[in-house]
This record gives sequence, C-alpha cells and structure tokens, in this order.
Amino acid sequence: PGPRDEGSGSCAMAMGRGRRLLRRLLPPCVCVLIPIMLWASSSGRGTNGVGTYDQALSSAVGGVVDPFSRAPAVTGGSGQGQRNIVDGKPLVAVYFTGQARSLNRTKCSIDRNLFQPLIARGFQPVVFALGEMDANAGLYQEVLGEKTLPAGVTLGGLEVISRPQVAFPRNEPVAGEVSIPHSCYEALRKKPMRWYHSGGGSEKDSKNTLYGAEVLSQLYYRAKVDEMRVEWEKVQGKKFEWVVNARPDNIYVNALPDFTSLPADGTVYVPSWGHGFDPKSSSNVKRRAGLNDRFAFGGADAMSSYHDLYNRLCSETNSIADGRMPPKMNFEQMMWWYLTREDVAQTVSRVRSIPGEFWFLRLRHGPTSTWPLEHPGHLPPLVKDWPEDKRWEVWSAAARQTWSCDGERAAEQGECWLRLSAESRAGSTWWR
Repeated sequence: PGPRDEGSGSCAMAMGRGRRLLRRLLPPCVCVLIPIMLWASSSGRGTNGVGTYDQALSSAVGGVVDPFSRAPAVTGGSGQGQRNIVDGKPLVAVYFTGQARSLNRTKCSIDRNLFQPLIARGFQPVVFALGEMDANAGLYQEVLGEKTLPAGVTLGGLEVISRPQVAFPRNEPVAGEVSIPHSCYEALRKKPMRWYHSGGGSEKDSKNTLYGAEVLSQLYYRAKVDEMRVEWEKVQGKKFEWVVNARPDNIYVNALPDFTSLPADGTVYVPSWGHGFDPKSSSNVKRRAGLNDRFAFGGADAMSSYHDLYNRLCSETNSIADGRMPPKMNFEQMMWWYLTREDVAQTVSRVRSIPGEFWFLRLRHGPTSTWPLEHPGHLPPLVKDWPEDKRWEVWSAAARQTWSCDGERAAEQGECWLRLSAESRAGSTWWR
C-alpha cells in the first residue's frame, strides 16, 4: 500500500508487517525474478531507454562533441525574446496545457521549483493556461486562477475548451467545437506514425492510427496557448524574454537553472534524458533521433516556433506533412525532425540540454496514483544504466514533493513508507 492507504498504526508496526511479508514472499519470488532480471539486464530497454541526450546523440551522429549545435552556424533570426521590464523585472511566460490531471498534487513542486526560482532571481512569471474540458478542468482555476496563484506570479490568460475533434467528412460539425482538418489527420495516418513504442499497429483502427487525433489535439493546445501570449503582448505593449513549456502532471524534482546565466537567444533547452530513441537499436526507425517533449524553455521567439508545429502540419496551403516527412516517427522523433528543419532554424538556432540536473516524473490522476509513475521498478527505465541508488534518490524526492501537497499526515506516512522500502532494499541486496 502507498502512504495514503496506511492505517492508523505506527510506522514501526507497518515496518514489522512489511518485514514479515517480505520473508514469506522472498523465496518463491527469487526463483522467478532472477532469470527475468538477468534477461532484462542483457536486453534493450525500449526506445526510452537511453543515457543522457548528449551521449545518445553523439553515438547517433558519429561522436559530435556538441550534438545539438549546428555546423556551420545557421543564419537567420536569433530567436531572442525582447527584454521588457515590468516593475524592474524581465517577463517569463509559463505555459500549461491539456488535461489538468493531478495539478492539485503537482502544484507544490511547480511553485517550489519553477515559480520561486524565477522570482528569487528577479523575473516576473506570468502564467498562460489552455486546459481541456473534463471532470478535472476546475483544477486550473483552483490552482492557477488569478486569486490562487502564489504571491509574485501573475495570470496572463486562462481558458478551458473542449478537446478538438477531427473533422471527418461524414460528421456534422458541432457548434463551438474546434475541428482538426481531416487532411492533417490523414497525412499522419498514411505515414503511419509510431506513437506507441510497441504493439501500436498500423492498420486503420490501430492504436497508432487512433492516437493521431490525440497528438494533434495536444499540438493544437500548444499552438493556441502561445497565441494567447502573443495577444497579451499586443494588448500590454510588452514583450516576454523567456517562455517555459511545462506540463500540469509533472512533479519537478530540481529547480529551474539560473536564467540570468543563460542567453535568451535562439536556443531551445530540453531535458537531457527520455528522448524516445535508442542509437544502439537494430531498427533504423528506433535509431532516428528524438527529444523529450515534456518540458522545454528558451527565448520567446524560438519557443514560438517550438509551439507552432500544429499550424505547420495542418496548414491548408503549405503543410510540412508531405512526402519528405519521415514515416513511423514517435512524438519525440517528430519534435526533433521539426526543430531541425532549415526553415525552423530561422528562429531556433540550436537545441541543447538543460544545464545541470533537472529531473521530473509524471503523476497520474486517480485514487490509486499515490506515487510518481516512473518509480524505480518502472520499465522502460527513465534513463538506461542509471545506478539503482540514483533512481531511488530521484523517485523519493519526487514522492516527497507529491506528499507535501497531500498534507502533514500524508507526508509523515510517506516518510514511513520510504523507510520501510529502504530497509527492504537493504535486506535484499544480496539477491538483487
């Protein structure tokens, strides 16, 4: 059980029960787990199982020292956000889009590791949110509303809309509903795309085909939230220096790097891990480079290009979903392919890893989603060949951030559960 499922007994009692259960289960489990673990350690861990992005890309492109930089340098726009000051503070737009999911439990880490580092370094964070209408949509107003944002954070815009739907030829349009062009959906279906790492299929009703509509809706939210920011700039007569693309269901373990030490130019910064490809795979498709799309930041103009993929794919006159678009890409690979196009390079001059350590884990919504998803036993692993202690360090930190939003009792029970887990791990080192 997770910490929210614990009874009223003491931590010592819980740990005693855990030790007795471990002794009963250990002998039969060892016989089953050892061959599985040996097989897993010698097998590929899936397309997400790569080292840092720099390491993976260096291998993929022949050992380039800086796999993100372009050689020769690309000429064109700088991607630079213009430095306007509000009350002596440069502006940083922070985006949240899509389903609110577990925003009520991720809000503490968002404040602690996104908002507060910006405020402490003299920036003015401004939130723009475009949410999806569902049972949890009210969390956007509850957490990111003008009256509920932390002190020092302002609201630039917040809207909640119904999920955009593909305009299939035989369907009647629904008043007030956003329609995704059928031609755009069909272009992705015919490639076909590979949204699922395995088992997605390519037939008409496969998971890969059906999920294309979900992908386009996500890209639509991204494009429109950036338009909200641009419209705010026109009305206010001010320009943002930086844009941060965040997800509402991420638990952020580390603080944002110091923006004062980075140029707000044409660089888009992405995580150094989780890029959806494996340079050592036997499959040409799985070796194609990708990038982690769950978080990014950069100069305002460069990030406008980052968020413009929907418009570029679904343009009626100049769509990039043409014969030159590679087939069988997943989301991460599609983002890499898009950002490395020469026309996009007019504003995005390079893509680089976020400096320093910057980890985050997803947190699903629901009564059983007590802990972050990418727990130490999650497959594929967040980062291939991560030392076990590091996996526990990051996951435990994320879990503590989550439980801190659940109240003092939940935090205490969580610490109890972590101690029990640590003791169980220490006692099973010899067979693990």
